[in-house]
Amino acid sequence: MIRRLFALPALVLLWLALLTGVASAHVDVEAEQALAGATTTLTFSFHHGKDGTATTGLEVLLPPGTTVVDVPAVEGWQSAVDEATGTVTWTGGPVPDGTEARLPVVVSLPTTPGEVLFKTIQTTEAGELAWIEEDDSEAEGRYPAPRLTLAPNPAASTTAPGETTTTTAEATITTQRRPGTTLEAEQRDDGNNDMAPWLIGSGIVALVAVAIGGYALKRRSDAAG
Repeated sequence: MIRRLFALPALVLLWLALLTGVASAHVDVEAEQALAGATTTLTFSFHHGKDGTATTGLEVLLPPGTTVVDVPAVEGWQSAVDEATGTVTWTGGPVPDGTEARLPVVVSLPTTPGEVLFKTIQTTEAGELAWIEEDDSEAEGRYPAPRLTLAPNPAASTTAPGETTTTTAEATITTQRRPGTTLEAEQRDDGNNDMAPWLIGSGIVALVAVAIGGYALKRRSDAAG
């Protein structure tokens, strides 16, 4: 009975230590520039494993709208990008428990400001740790996903990608007559005021009269002879 009483505080301390280890364990993400739509370097870091074991892999699910630009090389690690699933994966190590590791990736962030999650699976020699919960509480049994809060980008363009802005000046059409213009010449003296047909008709009549008079004179001359 005495042994149990003395052993109880030790068990309590061990239980509290385990809980503290779970609460403090996490995967962090840092951004050089946490601006919506920015191209920046994200760095994922951790310093623990599961049950004191080493870490051998990290898989990150990128938030919608994120594009991987480059994955810088890290000694001892291999990286892979799956565009179809939107994931970037590192395998290698192993990184002993209690040792910090930092894995960078260059991305184009989503264009909408606000909080974005980077749900992560950490592979260790004792199994996986799924850092995927949307609740950011680090209480007992919680595994919050790494997250960033994207600020509005002051340099963002107001025109969506692929769109162009075209300004077309409205054409002004007027029928007002202007002196000396073609429009005035075409519209001036329209209808019955046009004198050209009368002049042409008068010329034809005069020619016909001259022809008839010449023919009559010729007939008289022939008759007199």
